[in-house]
Amino acid sequence: MDPVIIVGAGMAGAAAAAALGRANVTVVVLEGRDRVGGRGYLKPFAGTNEPLEFGGAWITPYHNRIRALVAEHDLALRPRHPVTHRRWLRDGAVHDTGPTSEADRAAHERTMARIAADSALLKTGRREDEKGRPLSGITFADYLDRLNAPAATRALCSAWWTVSGNGDHGLIAASEFLSSCAYGEGHPDGMIDVWSDTVSPGMATLAERMLAASGADLRLASPVTAVTDSGKGVTVDIADGSSIAGSHAILAVGINQLAHVRLSPRLDEARRQLLAEGHGGRSFKVWMALQGVPVGTLVTGDGSGIEFAFAERAGPDGAMLVVGFGLTGPQNRPDDPAWVAQEAARLFPNSRMLACDFADWVNDPFARGAWVATPVGLEPLFEASRWRRHGRLHFASSDIAREQAGWFEGAVVAGEDAAAAVLELLS
Repeated sequence: MDPVIIVGAGMAGAAAAAALGRANVTVVVLEGRDRVGGRGYLKPFAGTNEPLEFGGAWITPYHNRIRALVAEHDLALRPRHPVTHRRWLRDGAVHDTGPTSEADRAAHERTMARIAADSALLKTGRREDEKGRPLSGITFADYLDRLNAPAATRALCSAWWTVSGNGDHGLIAASEFLSSCAYGEGHPDGMIDVWSDTVSPGMATLAERMLAASGADLRLASPVTAVTDSGKGVTVDIADGSSIAGSHAILAVGINQLAHVRLSPRLDEARRQLLAEGHGGRSFKVWMALQGVPVGTLVTGDGSGIEFAFAERAGPDGAMLVVGFGLTGPQNRPDDPAWVAQEAARLFPNSRMLACDFADWVNDPFARGAWVATPVGLEPLFEASRWRRHGRLHFASSDIAREQAGWFEGAVVAGEDAAAAVLELLS
């Protein structure tokens, strides 16, 4: 029998390969990059041997599949350092007394109460608040306008947006932000409470071990250009002009990458629409080695540049390794050390930057964006039920997972679901 072909060697592809391997199914995995791991990207920090995650990293206490796989493959979890110093950048200075001035404190508290109430309603499945105002189908920008919050409160929400909605305020659904607020007690700062651990040494290492254990034939630097389902099997075309035949294909790539693979027969109109529009994940993640910053310091910014920065752990030369997030745009230059140093000085005035490093996910041809961010009006098209198999073509991505979408846990769930569908047909 021809092998099952998996396109993509990220966590979804690795999970699918592992499940098929356990069933003694022959698998070929084609990966466009020269590495595995997908959105998990472990590489040494600039000029050092310190390996850091330049893609996704944190997992939650309830990511049971990832936790089980970490144990199965003899890896470890590194607990996130608790937040021990909380500071806010506003009015041109860093404050440790709160996110707003005393004059705006009451308005800020009212806004936080409204966000908590709305996130709780959304968590129970409500799509409107008690006044009939939408909680879904509204952009983050429109939601902030409705809150009528003080400028510093808006900046605080924008900072947490860089790690939740992570896209254009006027394009991405506010429900991305509210859903993340619901992780805790409904306040933005509660988002970090569930970021409990990272995989040590990295998520890509877990993907490597899963693929090795699966027995799959892994072929790196093999970008796929087309997948054709003849009704009796599939043919997968590779950019070098070669092709490979298989019984089924699992397309374990994100929405924005899938749009650049020619599929035959064509998908239905709704799925073609989503591929044409894509998701809007546009955050950047930058690492900084800073001296003079206590571990556990969390600073949120003023709505520009690096908006979120957390001193996660000790690094080289007595420096602290600080991870920062912001939105990609012409005014932000995370690839420019001078710009990053300027941002570090704003957020940590008494610090000194030794080095910085980042990976450009938005311009990476094998990513074309950060983690999934749902544009308003397209929310239903991301539902897993929309992405059931298309003949012998199966879809597996954290972007469209039936649970924990956007997380590595969702990628594993999606990969295992796709493998289960293939196994049912093969049987």
